[in-house]
Amino acid sequence: MNVFAFLAEPASYTVDRNLKVYVPMGIDYCYLLGNSEAKNTREEKVKDVLVHFSKRQQWKYIRRVLREYDTVIFNGYTGLSFLMLFVLNLWYRKSIGIDSDTQYREPSGLFKRCLKRIYLNFVFGNKHVYGLAGGNHTHKNLFRNFGMKEDRIVLMPMMVDNSRFDNAEYKQRSTEVIRFVYVGRLIECKNLDLMIRAFVAHHQKYHNSELHIVGKGVLEESLKKKYASCDFVFFDGPKYGDDLLAVYRQNHVLVLPSTYEPWGLVVNEAMSAGMPVLVSDEVGAHYDLVDGNDTGFVFDAYEEQSLIDAMEQISNMDTYKKYADNAYNFMHNYWNYSLYRKCLEYFINKTA
Repeated sequence: MNVFAFLAEPASYTVDRNLKVYVPMGIDYCYLLGNSEAKNTREEKVKDVLVHFSKRQQWKYIRRVLREYDTVIFNGYTGLSFLMLFVLNLWYRKSIGIDSDTQYREPSGLFKRCLKRIYLNFVFGNKHVYGLAGGNHTHKNLFRNFGMKEDRIVLMPMMVDNSRFDNAEYKQRSTEVIRFVYVGRLIECKNLDLMIRAFVAHHQKYHNSELHIVGKGVLEESLKKKYASCDFVFFDGPKYGDDLLAVYRQNHVLVLPSTYEPWGLVVNEAMSAGMPVLVSDEVGAHYDLVDGNDTGFVFDAYEEQSLIDAMEQISNMDTYKKYADNAYNFMHNYWNYSLYRKCLEYFINKTA
């Protein structure tokens, strides 16, 4: 069974996955885009980048892939390159797996809602198209609710290289000062103002606590100015490579307060380092990584008090230690590359 994958971009987590899973399994691949905000820190052989080709060359490239391979994995389901693949496959009739971290959401506007439903029902209703959902819940619901039959929906878990973020000494972190940390872009949908307000309220009771904000973005200067008097809130700038690993080793609890977050791989990273997590109910990862696993707390993305309560709960040392253990064990013993490979092999065998 020959498999080819069209991957979005050479982000670090993608390259890690390719080298640990795709290459050993003999899966060939190219990238749709050539650059990534999530820096690639691993070496891999030079791969084709579709966006560097003309539209005519892209058409020929995709046609060649469909001729030479039995199964194709494609990241996403929009864009001209996917439409080329879908149209050409009406003739070739190969199995196409749509790899997606998108949660099920209905657009608010009637026109957009109707247009999305028509398009996705047409694509997902095709018997040669499979849904490779990043999670078991709202991610599978995307395919279910837009016309795909259950037997063509497969879990393809959102994954990082847990060994890269492994911190076997997480139990030895000093808890004299409890450090909460946010890792990501400083933009509106990350809901940072609510997070900082909640932490300011939390700090009034828990003086031995700090909030560290790691990343950069358009809101950086305005947030720094607004909270300049808070000497317990630190803007640490963007971190990559070993500096990012140090962030997870030096801090205690990850906070991800987003109002929009298809998955949130920083949750995987933090849990792999033995950190409990506080995530909003809009973060896609919470369904699989947090709910029912005692690895952290889920709070209402629009309720400041909900996050304050979660911060207080995780500040109980017995709870913190238990949830840190659970987070570490869950990632290293279950949500790992072994699970990913098992799901990938299941999909490939299913399409054989």
